[in-house]
Amino acid sequence: MIYEMRTYNCVPGGAQELIKLLNHAYKIRAKYSEVAGFWYTDIGPLHQVVHIWPYESPNDRLRIRQAAAADPEWPPAGTDQLILDMQSEIFLPVSFSPPLTPGRFGPVYEMRSYTIRNRSLPEIEKRLAPALPERVKLSPLLLAMVSENGPLNRFVHIWPYKSMQHRDDVRAQAEAAGIWPPKGVREFSLRQENKILRPAPFSPLQ
Repeated sequence: MIYEMRTYNCVPGGAQELIKLLNHAYKIRAKYSEVAGFWYTDIGPLHQVVHIWPYESPNDRLRIRQAAAADPEWPPAGTDQLILDMQSEIFLPVSFSPPLTPGRFGPVYEMRSYTIRNRSLPEIEKRLAPALPERVKLSPLLLAMVSENGPLNRFVHIWPYKSMQHRDDVRAQAEAAGIWPPKGVREFSLRQENKILRPAPFSPLQ
């Protein structure tokens, strides 16, 4: 399984307009494959949409995208005027990541992106995996993955919460109890950033 994460930076106000267009047209793209999650930024880089598409393999991705691109109804008219630039990254799930499944886990999703030291992923997995069972008792992990194409050594993990207050409470409780993050894991990070995401109406993850 691979995950393509596509990030679109839109003109001011364009993210919501783009979501409106896609809300009506998404069923056209869904004939070829379903999106796993589609969000817009609430905190972090503004006027941005982030969507994750699962594929069985790079060849599966290429086949599906070629079929969708040949459809005259996709993408819907008007989207080009709303998007300033696009980024595409391919990720692989890490060993302890749960399967990415639809559900109502949010509506607040925190995406944390770490640039990690080269060749440090095995050590990070070794430290995070044993600590994860206690951490997910407080709130679930949606997905954890590492970049394969695009900016390398990028470790992304996504955590859903019922509200911003729920996020703050869980994170404070996990750190106070020494559950998360595990000791020593921060030494492998070179840079960390996060964004708070909200789901589009047609997203399978709400």
